[in-house]
Amino acid sequence: MGLIELGQYAGALSAIALLAGMAIKWGIVKPIKAYIDTMTYPLQPHANGGKSLPDIAATVNRIESKLSEVDDRLVAVENHVTRPTRAKKSTN
Repeated sequence: MGLIELGQYAGALSAIALLAGMAIKWGIVKPIKAYIDTMTYPLQPHANGGKSLPDIAATVNRIESKLSEVDDRLVAVENHVTRPTRAKKSTN
């Protein structure tokens, strides 16, 4: 077996390995990447009612703001109701 024959075998094995690698890339890796890209879109129609995580965070912040406003109003009403009333001076 000469040097040229060994080079030919090495070239053939390299070509086969390259084709196998490309087949794996196109047949396995690309579909997995496409699936991951699809499932990591900001808006998912089947999750969270089609709302993204930033949308959910904004909604929670809005609810928190409204709840804080209601709490402030409740404290004002409680203060008004529980404050001792001033006795009216009689005009007798």
